[in-house]
Amino acid sequence: MPPIGSSDQFIHQITQQFVFQRLWTGNATTPELAPASTPYNRLLFKVENQFYEVASLLMNKSGTLLAIIGEEQIDVVSLPTNVMKSSGIYVDGASFKIKNLRGKVRKCVWQTVAANDSTLVVLTDNSQIQAYDLTKSLEVPVIDVDLKRYTNFANEEAISIAFGSSKNLAGGLTLYVSTLSNIYAIYPFSAKFGNLATTKEAIDIALEDTKAAMELIQEKYPVNLLDTATSTLNKAAIRQFEYYSHFKSQLSGALPIIKEVRDTHTNNPYELFVVSQTLSDWTGYSLQGPLISSNAGIKDLASIGDNDLVSILASIDANATVTYYAQLAPMLMKYNIMSIASEGAPSESSQTVCKPKYVKPKRGFGFIDNSEEEEKALVKSKQSQESFWKEELTSLDLLQRDKLPVDENDDATGFPTFFGEIDSNRFSVCVNSNKLVLVDCSWVKTFVDDLKEDKIDSVSITANYGITSTEKEPITEFAYIKDDVTSTGEYLTVCRSKLVNDMEVIQIVDKAVSDQEEATSTLLLTEEPYKELPLTYIPSKPFSELEEELESLGKINIGADVKGNEDLNSLTVDSLSNLNSLSVRTIQVASSYTIFGIKLQSRILANLDSLKEQLHILEKVKNEYDGDQKDHTEKLEKLTEKQAKLDERMIKLQQKIFDGLNKFKQDKTLPISEAERNWFKEINSINALVNSSTDNEVGLTKKIENLSLQVRSIIEDSGKEKKPKLTAVEQLELEKRLSKLKNWLQREDKSIEILKDKLTNSLKLIGDK
Repeated sequence: MPPIGSSDQFIHQITQQFVFQRLWTGNATTPELAPASTPYNRLLFKVENQFYEVASLLMNKSGTLLAIIGEEQIDVVSLPTNVMKSSGIYVDGASFKIKNLRGKVRKCVWQTVAANDSTLVVLTDNSQIQAYDLTKSLEVPVIDVDLKRYTNFANEEAISIAFGSSKNLAGGLTLYVSTLSNIYAIYPFSAKFGNLATTKEAIDIALEDTKAAMELIQEKYPVNLLDTATSTLNKAAIRQFEYYSHFKSQLSGALPIIKEVRDTHTNNPYELFVVSQTLSDWTGYSLQGPLISSNAGIKDLASIGDNDLVSILASIDANATVTYYAQLAPMLMKYNIMSIASEGAPSESSQTVCKPKYVKPKRGFGFIDNSEEEEKALVKSKQSQESFWKEELTSLDLLQRDKLPVDENDDATGFPTFFGEIDSNRFSVCVNSNKLVLVDCSWVKTFVDDLKEDKIDSVSITANYGITSTEKEPITEFAYIKDDVTSTGEYLTVCRSKLVNDMEVIQIVDKAVSDQEEATSTLLLTEEPYKELPLTYIPSKPFSELEEELESLGKINIGADVKGNEDLNSLTVDSLSNLNSLSVRTIQVASSYTIFGIKLQSRILANLDSLKEQLHILEKVKNEYDGDQKDHTEKLEKLTEKQAKLDERMIKLQQKIFDGLNKFKQDKTLPISEAERNWFKEINSINALVNSSTDNEVGLTKKIENLSLQVRSIIEDSGKEKKPKLTAVEQLELEKRLSKLKNWLQREDKSIEILKDKLTNSLKLIGDK
């Protein structure tokens, strides 16, 4: 980011903010840290190559590593526990340069579930994903995936990546990849020999999700032990269960458990258990999906509302909308095992063996050949299981789509549309390069609680939106600041391309108000928060996903790069190149339509089988039903009447018990102690003294009233009397006496104070007696 305005002016604006503690920035060549109270105006990071423009900064969740991201270069610096204890102008910390990047950097994310929180995942503009474990190598990535080689990613371009919930083990191992119209997933996304850092609770939840997936499979396809060996679906579920069971066995085994402590520089450090993986048969990653399709034009994807149950994602779309997704259905791990060298290559055991067809002999009757029917049934069963895996175990649920509070002509541009995690429920969106919208998703906690109570059919989602900053000048950078020094609240700092007043500090949470009202957060916005009406979760239609896929296929233009005046019949190099491009794209589109047709056929066959199964169940129930309906109706009516009488008797019995208890309490008398008798006597005597009046003595209340009347009359008489006028001599004599009295009081001040203390102590002693 190029510097805006003068350097001195920029630093002056930062350091003059009262709430400012620390702010990470990046100028054109060197990342900086501007502290509020140090001998220097700024602290600098030492990096290997300073001659590149810093596009963004990304810190891992532990706060130990900071990625300095350029267009084609990434440096990582280690952060000390206390930045302010640096001996000079440079921050104490090592610097590392990521090497062998293939293309321009599009997005980076840290994988929190990886051990040491040191794995940086990079997405490049040529749809390649590389993951670097900084504790192992800066040159060779531990994970290297080329998305273009997958057949289900044909004609697609990766736009963004995001992991699921960091508190959920399956979410931390799932990397979601978004294109303009689809969302894919790589699960598991982990190095073959890498270690993971997790908790016992997260492992238990992962095992429960795997059991739920196995129950779904068993309910749909009940198989015996022999069929399990040939079922890809069952083998995948068993491998996943063994994968997570290995983690649990490490925590309960005899070997010592390795622990990792994170957030050591905060007041709330926590421990994680380091576990190893069993992936000896792993040969490659597999891309699952698309999990869901969208025609809104996805610009960025991010995980929100980290929780231990499900992963919740939010996408920023091209038409200035925010779409929320949830991983409600459990997913199955899918990767290439030892017998499958590459995607789509069949194993030796599954290769089709060409058998000669049965020919009737010239003599004799021969035999009945059922092998062809068995093969057809096996292929049909395999297609049905693949369709079930795709529809039930590889899907994202669409929760809601909201329009941002902006004009119709505003859209989410290429500038970082997703700001990042302010906390678990809030993030910011930059719209049209000059508007900053704050999104508050406090509904996530209620949503997760409803999931735990199985209230998914009536989920209500209400997100709050508010424009925090809007001006004509484009936004060049914005950051989140939390004041931990004076605890005044939380703020957004927005830098714009202006020569004067180029930085704006916006308070989004008032800590003082939050403490008084005992609220978690209070949005301070310049306008009324934008609220959408609560929507109810409605499952999608059976063919909605295929309809969206067909719509996206219809938008493909195979002749986008071919000029209209080119003659394809000529034999020039350009003509042949254009003809070749058209042929390749036509073949790809035809292949996509063929795949779509196969999916549609599989879906229709699966639905037809489901309808036949339902019809069979209905016929079975109808055949098993016997007896006259009238007899059953009369029996039910008698049972209902009997139950009503029992309920009436129960109500009467409860009323009798209640009345008896009340009568017992009223009739029962408790003995009064001697102290209570004396207390009542004292109260009666005080009442008699205050209220009673006799001929010889007036009551205390009456005495007070008489005294009040006398005081009032004295005050009125004194007000009517005129003060006597003093002569000048008498006035001087009076002032002289008052002066003598004042001097005497000043001399005797200590004696008066001593007498006053003695009198106070004496009164206290009398009062105690």
